[in-house]
Order: sequence, then structure tokens, then C-alpha cells
Amino acid sequence: MEKIHNTYRRVRDKIFTFLYRFSFKELAYKSTLSMPFSVEGARYIAIKKEVFIKPNAWFLTLNPSDSTSKDTKLSIDEGTYIGRNAHIVSLKSIRISKNVLIGDNVYIADNFHRFDRVDVPYKEQGVGFKAEVEIGDGTWLGENVCVISSKIGKQCIVGANSLVIHDVPDYCMVAGSPARIIKTYNHIKQSWERTKD
Repeated sequence: MEKIHNTYRRVRDKIFTFLYRFSFKELAYKSTLSMPFSVEGARYIAIKKEVFIKPNAWFLTLNPSDSTSKDTKLSIDEGTYIGRNAHIVSLKSIRISKNVLIGDNVYIADNFHRFDRVDVPYKEQGVGFKAEVEIGDGTWLGENVCVISSKIGKQCIVGANSLVIHDVPDYCMVAGSPARIIKTYNHIKQSWERTKD
């Protein structure tokens, strides 16, 4: 029964991905969107080949002030895996590089919700752009990670439940809220080394 269910799910997701393909700026060959999937602003999203997106993902690119803009606001490079319940919101630019591993329940945004006024409900104050997001090749974001307007280098590890609000250099392991560097990779010794407090 499990084998039948898995086969059904694969076929269903392939058909679903094919039907969605023409909504995106790019949705390359061998990439898969798993149902259920929600997207707003697909025409500003480019997904390269062999990207796998698990169920309940929500991608949102907010409308530009220039409605004729064709800029890519969210790009996901080849070989990347995005876990369940991913929530990615781009106002201007989020770039996820090759072979990135993104765990379940991860939130990534290049913006913040405004809270300037106390005489207006916060839900009506909209969002503002803060800074571009970049996630380097081969990086791993653990479960429940939040990345807000930060650049993360290549081959980094972000521990589960971490909040990333500052840039992270290449080959670093970070954890915490806010996340801080706890280990760096020593290429000579070929091992992770704990940083000194």
C-alpha cells in the first residue's frame, strides 16, 4: 500500500509541476513542486533544475512599485531541497544558491513588517525592504530557522531554531537567537573547530 501511495504522489506532483510551469519566470526541467503548494507573484520567481520543494511551501513576491518590472525577486539554483512548510517572502531579492538544504518550517525574508505607528493596526502598516538575502552553495538551514535580510556564505550550517539577522561568512556553523558563530571549518585539519568566546 505504501508503494502505491508513493507512486501516486510522485505522478500527482509531476502533473501539478507541469501545470504550474508556465506561471513562473522559470521552472526548469526535473524540478518538483509538491502538493499542496501556494505561490503569489510566480512571474518573478526562477527555479533551476533538480530543485525539490516539499508540501505546504508558500512563496510570495510582493508587487514592485513599477508594475512593468521583470526583475527576478526570488531565485533558487539547481539541486536545492526545500522542506515542508517553507515560507519565503521577497520584496526585492532573495537568492538561494546550488545544493542548499533547507529544513522544515524555515522562514526567509528580505523585508520586515512595519510598526511605526501605534494609532494604526500593525496588520495595516505593510512591509518595508531591509536588505537582500543570499544563501551560499551547499549551505544547510536546520528546522525552524528564520533568515531575515542577511547573507549566509557557502557550506555553512545554521542550527535548528536559529534566527539569522547578521551576515555569516563561508564555512561557519551558527546557532542561537540571534545566531552567532560557534564553529568554523579548518581546511588544513579538515575539521570543525569551536570558536573562542
